[in-house]
Parts: sequence; C-alpha cells; structure tokens
Amino acid sequence: MSSKYEKLNTFMDWVIGIVAAASFLILLLQWGLQLGDTYREIFNKIDVIVLFVFLFDIIIRFIAAPQKKGYFKNHWMDLIVFIPFIQYVQGIRTARVFVVIRQIIVLFALISRTKRLQKLISLLGLKPAQMLVVSFMMTILIGTFLLMLPISTKSGEGLKLVDAMFTATSATCVTGLIVKDTGSHFSLFGQIIILALIQVGALGIMTFSVTLFMAVGRQISRRETRAMQDVLDQDSISGILDFVKFIVKMTVFIELLGTVFLYVAFEPYIADPLSRFYISLFHSISAFCNAGFSLFSDSLMGFAKDAEINLCIAFLIIFGGLGFIVIKDVWEKYGKHTRPKTIGLKLHTKLVLVMSCLLLILGTIFIYFAEYNHALAGMPLKEKILISFFQSVTARTAGFNSLDIGRMTHASIFTIIVLMFIGASAGSTGGGIKTTTFWVIIRAFTNSLRNKDDIAAFKRKVPDAIVKKALAVFVLSLGLVGLFSYLVAVFEELPFRGILFEVVSAFGTVGLSCGITADMHNAGKILITILMFLGRLGPLTIVLAFSRYTRKINYTFAEEKIMVG
Repeated sequence: MSSKYEKLNTFMDWVIGIVAAASFLILLLQWGLQLGDTYREIFNKIDVIVLFVFLFDIIIRFIAAPQKKGYFKNHWMDLIVFIPFIQYVQGIRTARVFVVIRQIIVLFALISRTKRLQKLISLLGLKPAQMLVVSFMMTILIGTFLLMLPISTKSGEGLKLVDAMFTATSATCVTGLIVKDTGSHFSLFGQIIILALIQVGALGIMTFSVTLFMAVGRQISRRETRAMQDVLDQDSISGILDFVKFIVKMTVFIELLGTVFLYVAFEPYIADPLSRFYISLFHSISAFCNAGFSLFSDSLMGFAKDAEINLCIAFLIIFGGLGFIVIKDVWEKYGKHTRPKTIGLKLHTKLVLVMSCLLLILGTIFIYFAEYNHALAGMPLKEKILISFFQSVTARTAGFNSLDIGRMTHASIFTIIVLMFIGASAGSTGGGIKTTTFWVIIRAFTNSLRNKDDIAAFKRKVPDAIVKKALAVFVLSLGLVGLFSYLVAVFEELPFRGILFEVVSAFGTVGLSCGITADMHNAGKILITILMFLGRLGPLTIVLAFSRYTRKINYTFAEEKIMVG
C-alpha cells in the first residue's frame, strides 16, 4: 500500500507540477498584458479548470493516504487551494472590497501554484548549479507577477511586463537599476515586494530556502544538501545548518543596527517617526544587501554632505560586500575567541580584507583627483574626501550615488567601471568578478613576468584549479561585457560611454547609471535584464549548469612551442 501511495504521489506531482507551470505562465500573461474581453474570459475559464484540478489532486491524495487522521495537519498548505473559491460566493463580486479580495485571491493562487512548481523542480533531478539557476528564475517570475498587480503601484495600473521583469530582476539580483522611481511610482505594497526580493536575492535562494525549512522543522533533501555545499563551501550538513544560522543572525543584527543609526541620522530631515523608521529600514537592508534601491528620487544626492548618513550607508555596504565567510572567520577568531592563537585567519579572509582596503583607498584617490575641479569644485576638503570615499564604496556593487554620475568626468567614469567590474568579494551580497579573482589574475600576470610558477600569499600556495577557475571567470566576464555592449549599442541610439557604463553596472549588479535606463526601448531593457541575471549567478555557474560532465583525460600530447606577444 505504501509503495502504491508513493507512486501515486509521484505521478500526481508530475501532473500538478506541469499544470501549475502552465497556469503560472497564463496568470502572468493575464495580468501583464492588456487583453480584450474575449481573451480575458478564456483565461478566467482556464483559471477555474486549474482550481478544480488542484482540488481533485487534494481529494485523491487524501483518499489514497494510509493515515487519514491528521493528514491536513501535515499538509495544511494544501488548503490554500480553497481560498480562490471565495470569489464565487454570491454577492461578493458586487462588494466594494472585491478589488482587494481579488488581489488576495490572486496572491494565494500564486502561492498554491508555486508550491506545486517546487515539487516539479525536485522531480527533475537537477544539478546544484541548475537548481540555483531555476530557483532565481522562479523568484524573478513571482516578483514580476506581483509587481504587475495594480496594488503594487500608486496609480493602480501596475507595471508592464518588461518593466516588471526588469525591476524584479534588478531587486532579486541586488542590482539597483530602475526604470521607474521606487519611492514615487510604487505603492507601499510594491516597495515591500521589492524589499523582500532584495533580501531573498542577497541571502541566496538556497540559503533562504534552508532557513524556511529549519523554521518549519523540515529536513533538507540530499540534492538540496549538495547544492548548499557548493554554494556555502561546507563539507557537512551540520556545517551547512550552523553557517545558515550564522548568516541569518548576522544579517538581522547588522540590518537592525543600521536601521537604528539611520533612524537617528535622518531625524533632521524626516519628522514623522513611522516614516523615518520605514525609510531607515529600507535603506539599511538595501545597503547591506548591496542593492542600491532608494526611496529618494535622486538616490542620496540630497544627503551628500551629511557624514552620518554617508558613513552609515558606506559601512553597511562594506560589511555586505566582504562576504559571510569572511565575517564568520573574523568573528570566530576575534569575537568568540574559540580558535587557538596558533591558528590565524583563512587565506581567503586575508586576501579579501587586503584587496577591499586597497580598492577603497585607490578608488577614493582616483575619484578625488578626477573631480577635484569639476563635480567637487568649491566644496570644503572634508566634503570632497567624504563624497569621493562614498562613491568608491558604492561603486563596488552597491549602486547608491551622492554625485550625479552623468556629469562626472571620463576619468571618474573609467575608475567606477573598473571598480564595478571587479565588484565585491566571493560569498557576499555583491557581484562582479570578485576581489579574490582579480588578485589571482594580477598575481598570475606578475608571476609570468617574473618566470614564477606558483601563486602564493601569506605563505600559502593557491591551487592550480583555482587559478584556472579565476582565468575562466575573467575571460567569460570580459566576453559578456563586450557582447552585451555591442548588442545594446545595436538596439539603442545612446552615447557609448553610457551604454558601456550601464552594461558593466548590470553585470556587476551595481545599479549605478548615467541616466539612460529609463530611456531604453524594450529590447535594451531585456538585454540588461538578462545581463543582471547572468551577473548575479556568475558566468561560470551558468556554464556549469548547462555543460555536460566530461571524464578526466589521463594522457597529454607532445609539447611544441608557439610565438606569442
């Protein structure tokens, strides 16, 4: 009986998963496109059929269950399917609150279909890299759908499909590029959806999923465990769970601490305590997650001379950009004091700290001298240094700006492009090729000039496999930036300086712009959307997700020299 029940469950999971995937796309089209009455009537009928299919699924599973007592206690989420039937209650459609009820119904219908889509994904036997790609795609699609709802915008019209997908991708990939002003265009509901996408995207979909599993007491499957081992670089299940707990606690602590500091700093500007708290919380999360979304139309240009706000945002960005692995390593060494004195910090931590400090200092110096007699002209020395430092920090994948990027000199634009391309550190909320990758590439270059083979630092050698991986990431990243710069230039008649800046910003999930994002046509927006997605996951992850496994070759060919250089 148990075997038959499991087979039935598997079969129904396949059926319902496929139906849910199709109905989810229909739901997306239904709310994202301007449809005539005929098509809308067809879609409404399909929705009814889907609801009855879901209802049939629940009934069949309940009848076939060996233990019917307490069945719905263990499967209470299945009861969500009954909520959309509220709309068929007599008189409910004529009520004034039906618009709100309709939004709630659609939201629960979405949750119901998403739950079944997760079952379908688990049956596909995806590799860890593929699971990561699919989970980000699902999150973006859900965010796209929610942002297209009328309740998400202040005008009550919702976003168009391309704009909604662009915004959802930018939030999930913690980029910060926008086609609609976050503070003035989106309602409180829409802003909360964007904030939720930022938080989920920054933590990582897999990390967020494991957190939910722990919260409801569910065990992690073997496939999910393998995926988390790849994502978090942990060897055991206990190591994964401990690291996830640390990530969640650290994230909540730093974001709340940032909220408190910003709440005090915003006091001279925002009188209402509730509004000030919300704005502080939004910017604290956006800064720590390196997202760059702001509720102010000019980002932080209105607070360019305020040291408290700038430094608070800057240090939130820095902490988010260092990476969870680095912060945990430093905390265990100097915070908990549980590690023996003879064991120091990991090589990864040392390189990240050194490279981050070096890039911040060099970026500040280059921007300071490039803008000394231009954007910073006439300002006191302290303000010049503060603004230069802030722009150097935010160029490393954060996306806030206290200067008008479009009016900056070519030298500053070039500096920011380089910083955006390098990005934050591996295992952080930021993007780019990562600081450690950049260090490996530079060290490999200098070693070739000095005729040295091994790449080492702090009396530790870097494995050759890591060097090859760094080279692959660097070449793939340059290729993506070049390809998308060309494609965007084909479809958009815009200055190439702005296009290159926009492309690198999207790839590095930075969010800074020369002001051309909103002027792009749909083709340009779609290209930037794709690049934000590729940049967040990393080009190497995408390649591994869709590449086939090849056996290691145990022979080599005879050597022969060629001329290079």
